[in-house]
Amino acid sequence: MSNRPKAVGMYSGGLDSILAVKVIMEEGFEVIALHFYTGFNGILRRDIEHGPFWKWSPEESVIEGAQKLGINLVALDVTDDFIDILLNPRYGYGSAANPCIDCRIFTLGKANEIMKNEGASFVFTGEVLGQRPMSQHKNALELVAKRSGLEGRLLRPLSAKHLDPTIPEKEGVINRDHLLNFHGRSRKPQMELAKRFGINWYPNAGPGCLLTDKIFAKKFKDLIDRKKESEITRLNLMSLKTGRHLRLDSGIKVIIGRTEEENNYLEELLKETCWMFETPDFPGAAVFAFDNPTEIDIKRIAAICARYGKGIGKDNISVIVTKGNTLQVLTVIPANQKDIVPYVIT
Repeated sequence: MSNRPKAVGMYSGGLDSILAVKVIMEEGFEVIALHFYTGFNGILRRDIEHGPFWKWSPEESVIEGAQKLGINLVALDVTDDFIDILLNPRYGYGSAANPCIDCRIFTLGKANEIMKNEGASFVFTGEVLGQRPMSQHKNALELVAKRSGLEGRLLRPLSAKHLDPTIPEKEGVINRDHLLNFHGRSRKPQMELAKRFGINWYPNAGPGCLLTDKIFAKKFKDLIDRKKESEITRLNLMSLKTGRHLRLDSGIKVIIGRTEEENNYLEELLKETCWMFETPDFPGAAVFAFDNPTEIDIKRIAAICARYGKGIGKDNISVIVTKGNTLQVLTVIPANQKDIVPYVIT
């Protein structure tokens, strides 16, 4: 068992977090590295490939990086708890659907609990002052430290010399002179430091958070504008990850799979609760409708489904419509694209 003092680090697996870990390890600390999954960060393709109910695990690059550093990696899936943060951000959204400040407060609050349980001296992150406009300016960094319960115990080793000294610095637990003064969006200082540490295996910039994506944000805004917060479920939010999304004049939401993987993902997620439309005679999109479409809606959605199948050039296409024990077969003419455009969210 190690006698070294402990520090808890936020570890994404990207270059900044790798360097922050390395700086703290150089000071003689045993690092407990926390890697969070909120349901919306990480590689989206993995979620689609594995399906909506897969047991999440970190990307191989994250696991391999932690092994190379020799740190204890703790992977935490906080999706269920994070949903309330996403729907009720005290400090609002960024340029898309990203509640960055609330997210940092939430995850660092979890880190605070682990710090106390492990008897660690402090929590640290790979944040760089000025790198991100919403969450990495000085006021935001100070706010996050205070609201997470880590005021005085939250260290940003890559930008420490631009920030007020923390308690471990004041007490000499860690040497402030050995910390850094990175600032802004340039990656050159990080790359030079990685070279000095002999770290040449760091990944390229990761996919980031899906909540910062403008297309996702359109779907998210449509959802929260249409449904009361109490009605929005994890299923609703997970359905925003993929597919072509429409909103009919009647208010009915429709999602169209664009690939076989998307069809499979959406079917696994929605088949028990939504109306499903398929063309049995021709390969094509699986189409899903929420809530209670009228007969007119069902016919319209069936025509849309036919439009996105291989039988588009035919005059009459059979479409199977199912929900639970309900099954009907309609014969429709594929919809014209110009008639679909007004319904498109994304």
